[in-house]
Amino acid sequence: MQAVGTPREFTLRGALLGIALALVLGAANAYLGLYGGLTVSASIPAAVVAMAVLGAFGEASALENNVVQTIASAGEAVAAGAIFTFPALIILGGMTRLPYVEVTLLCAVGSLLGSLLVIFLRRPYVVEERLPFPEGRACAEVLRAGEARREQARPLFWGGLGGALVKAGQGLLDMPAAQFAAAGRIGKAVLAGSMNLSPALFGVGYIVGIRIASLVFLGGAIGWWIGIPTLSLYRRTSAALPAAEAAAALWSGDIRYMGVGAMLVGGVVTLWQLAGPIGRALRSSVALARAGRVAARHQPREETDIAPIVVAWGVLLGGVLAFAVCLLLGAGWALSAGLALMLVVVGFFAAAVAGYLTGIVGSSNSPVSGVTVIVLLLVAAALRWLGAPSALGARLSLLAASVICTAAAMAGDSLHDLATGFHLRATPRALETAVTLGALVSALVMAPVLNLLIQAYGIAGTASAKAGALAAPQAFLMAKVVEGVFVGDLPLKTIGAGVLLALALAAGDELLRRRGWSWRIAVMPVALGLYLPLGVSTAIFTGALLGLAGAPEDARPRGLLLAAGLVAGEALAGVFIGVLVTAGLRVPLF
Repeated sequence: MQAVGTPREFTLRGALLGIALALVLGAANAYLGLYGGLTVSASIPAAVVAMAVLGAFGEASALENNVVQTIASAGEAVAAGAIFTFPALIILGGMTRLPYVEVTLLCAVGSLLGSLLVIFLRRPYVVEERLPFPEGRACAEVLRAGEARREQARPLFWGGLGGALVKAGQGLLDMPAAQFAAAGRIGKAVLAGSMNLSPALFGVGYIVGIRIASLVFLGGAIGWWIGIPTLSLYRRTSAALPAAEAAAALWSGDIRYMGVGAMLVGGVVTLWQLAGPIGRALRSSVALARAGRVAARHQPREETDIAPIVVAWGVLLGGVLAFAVCLLLGAGWALSAGLALMLVVVGFFAAAVAGYLTGIVGSSNSPVSGVTVIVLLLVAAALRWLGAPSALGARLSLLAASVICTAAAMAGDSLHDLATGFHLRATPRALETAVTLGALVSALVMAPVLNLLIQAYGIAGTASAKAGALAAPQAFLMAKVVEGVFVGDLPLKTIGAGVLLALALAAGDELLRRRGWSWRIAVMPVALGLYLPLGVSTAIFTGALLGLAGAPEDARPRGLLLAAGLVAGEALAGVFIGVLVTAGLRVPLF
């Protein structure tokens, strides 16, 4: 029951709507992430839908709408953790479908760790350091301004309709063209370029903004217009292939591994830069745990978190589930216990890093895959040193990475939602409960969604690839890193080139920082561009340019809703087409 004088916040109708949106938006982001390598925050679209739907049934407060978007956004976070890691099991071979029990349990473990451990980080990051949390502030403003005003949803609706129609035309009718591409030779050097004609990617570019989009494009330009032409001069096999095939082979076999090296450096740099804030958060967490129930009784509603004892039991449950999965895979009692303990400890540090990054650049731009790659390398190297068989070691490494990746994505999402609640004077406990509920429900359906998409489209570079195959760049990276550790065929020279490139970028970024420049060079987006298909990077950059040259700043909120609609519309149409293909329908129809 709602206490007297307490605002309407966590309600049954809000929880049901939030769960429905979490499932839909989680599926849409799973498609978008496998297709383009990026996910976008679902908070603002979910907030607008909540205002429209709940407003139709009577008065709905901003706090109730905020709970809805908090539950809904958890679906996007679980999708991000799942798509970056689990498809790597398909890429490695020997598996055509992802196992439901393993995927569900590990998504649940990552969700529990990410949503509960950040409770100790809320005060240091949101209240004390006052990190900007750009999307959290924006979502709070949308909820304040649009309370019970359904017309706010119109740009989202029209964008969704447009994105869905274009994707349906491309997938079902084979029109308009899904990509523009050209390739040729200048002397012996191969030169290729492309751009995906994708409303979703244009929308992603608009949402992430010109700085991030230009860095992603920079990575693609370095790889495709410097790396590939240079490599083609020295590879005899390139001369025997058509220009387009030679460029694709060099990108898949070499340029992507430059992204591995760049990502490793980016992860280390990120951890180094965040050492101070993480240390302060740890000290604050210890002080909060010691305060216990005595301090909680005297806290106002706006400062009431889930009790530390509940957090402890939730984290313990996550550890037990992780132990059970490792044991079922044949890891043995001692190794299973060690991995479970490691996941809990490392999960907190991953949550701390991801939460801080979200506070700076927003949840759409938080490069959690960098932290995941480092954890993956460490776990794989340790398992190989302990003598684990290659097949079991590779699988355990990827499943451990899936937990860390999901925990990091959930941590960023949870703190983003808590920042929104801070600006609205919401009850943290209600939001912490909401995000955990949304994540656990989303975990139940993630395996079927991933299997549906993989069966329908296939993954680029594998035997299952079909027309419009999913690039799955992060999953490809995870698979190749694990394969390299256990098989020993990592192209170290190419990875080293990526390391050197990332070190140069990091040095340049430090120089810009010392000179007080507002424009900075982040390593992670450049590394992402190196192992994304160029057509994806170009489309994202084009979307950012359209936003830069488009409407004035005061119209940007409507533009963001339109862009979010483009993303959601194309993604949901892609999932629908996947259902048709899985059911046996041949597409395109004509």
